[in-house]
Amino acid sequence: MNHQITYLLQDIFNLVPDLTTTSFVKSINVNTNDQMLVIYAASLIRSIIALHNLINNKLTNKEAERKEAGGSSKESATKKETEKEKSEKADKAKDGKDSDKGEKSKSDKK
Repeated sequence: MNHQITYLLQDIFNLVPDLTTTSFVKSINVNTNDQMLVIYAASLIRSIIALHNLINNKLTNKEAERKEAGGSSKESATKKETEKEKSEKADKAKDGKDSDKGEKSKSDKK
């Protein structure tokens, strides 16, 4: 056994702090608790921001749906009106042709 190595190991272990001292345990606990508090606060802030963004996203989606629904209902209403107008014009044209035929047949009879 090499005594020189043993002396160096003994010096190394003597430099290690005493882990059972109450002051050392207390300082480690305080340090750990401070770090955990920072992690907890960061997680809490992150979740609050995520929820805030989720709410904002839902509101913007609802507004977009309302605009889209309003625009599509207006478009469908205008389409229905144009279809009605076309059918009315077609009906008037039919009525006009029928009345012209009726007038011609009356004039033929005279």
